[in-house]
Amino acid sequence: MIKTLYKLIADYKFFFYLYGLFISVVGIALLVYSKEESFFIVNGIYSTFGDVFFKVVTHLGDGLFFVLIVLALALYRYRLALLGLIVFVASSVIAQVLKVTLFDKAKRPVAYFEHNIDIHFVEGVTRHVKNSFPSGHTTTAFALALFLVLAFELRKSGWAMAIIAILVGYSRVYLAVHFPVDVYFGSLIGVLTATFMYAWLNTPFKNKFGDKGLMSKK
Repeated sequence: MIKTLYKLIADYKFFFYLYGLFISVVGIALLVYSKEESFFIVNGIYSTFGDVFFKVVTHLGDGLFFVLIVLALALYRYRLALLGLIVFVASSVIAQVLKVTLFDKAKRPVAYFEHNIDIHFVEGVTRHVKNSFPSGHTTTAFALALFLVLAFELRKSGWAMAIIAILVGYSRVYLAVHFPVDVYFGSLIGVLTATFMYAWLNTPFKNKFGDKGLMSKK
C-alpha cells in the first residue's frame, strides 16, 4: 500500500506538487491571519465578473455533479464508475459527519459576523447559518479532481484539475458561505480520500471488471 501511494504521487506529481503548494501557502496564511482576517482578504476582493464566474464555478463542487460524472463513467468503465462512487460517498460521509458532530456549532460567515455590512454577498447564492466546517463543496471538488486525474491518467495535465478544484474552494469564501479554514480542511479530506481509495481499490477492481463498460464491445 505504501509503495502504491508513493508511486501515485510520483506518477501524478503535477497535481500533487501544485496541491502541496496550495496547502503550504494557505496553511501559512491561516497561521499568520485570524479566521476573520483571512475571510475578508478573500471576500473583500470582488468584481462583477467575479460574482458571475464564481457563482458558476462553485457548482463544480456539487455532489450531484460528481454523481453525474460517475454515471457517465459507467458507459466507459464499470470499475471507474464504482471507484468514483466510493470516493464520492467516503469523502462526503467524512465531511458531513464532521459537520453534524464535532463541528455542529460552527457558524457560517453570515451568522458569525451577523449584520456586518462589509461582507460581500452575491445575489442568488443560498446562505446557510451553520455547519460551516469543513466545506463540503471543496471536499467534493478536490476528491473529484484527483479521481479524474488518476482515472484518466492525466500525468502531465493534472495541474489543470488542481487549479479547477482550488477555484471551487476559493469560490466558497468569495461567495461568503465558508471560511478559508473550512476550505483548507475540506481539500485535505477530498485529496486524502481519493488517494487512499484509488490506491487500495483500483487494482482489485481492474482484476474483477477489466475494461468493461456499458458501451464496451463484448
